[in-house]
Amino acid sequence: MADEEITKALETIKAEKDMFQKARMLRDVIHMNQMRIIDVAKRLSMKSSYICHILRLNKLPDIIVDGYYARLISLSHLFVISRLKEKQDMVSIYEKVLSENITVLQAEEEVRSILYSVRSEGTYLKKEEIQKFIDDIKKKHKSVGIKIVQTRIKSKLSLELKGNLAKTNTLLKSLMRYLEAWKGDEQS
Repeated sequence: MADEEITKALETIKAEKDMFQKARMLRDVIHMNQMRIIDVAKRLSMKSSYICHILRLNKLPDIIVDGYYARLISLSHLFVISRLKEKQDMVSIYEKVLSENITVLQAEEEVRSILYSVRSEGTYLKKEEIQKFIDDIKKKHKSVGIKIVQTRIKSKLSLELKGNLAKTNTLLKSLMRYLEAWKGDEQS
């Protein structure tokens, strides 16, 4: 396709209201013209992640598509369900939406459980609690950089030890001894 034709096709896609038609047209334009998603996103003035969401609609089973047209399920639910790899998992979550009337957030939880085999439980640490921990560590060890990140499925503690090998080895050995003792506690 010439650039002029691509521009016209992209304008048609942008104006299209039917999300499944939009998804098919996007897929075709991208594949026929070997375009990158990021380039299509720029030309459509959309985020590339949104283009990916739309493209994933192409892999939904017909029963789910029919449910959308029958207004049994929302577009937001479809975006969440389309993250799954297996059609039977998609249908399973779709059936939960219908039978249990689960929300988009609950559907996200179910999808996350299937994708990562982890269920979100508990609450995040309070910002003040994290900051107090960081401040306490920095008071004791000024050369230690620390960062804590929590998501629904994992938490990450990053430490950066600054200094020469003699200094960082001492800190590392201390941490290793602590983690060895902690490992023993985990197993029981």
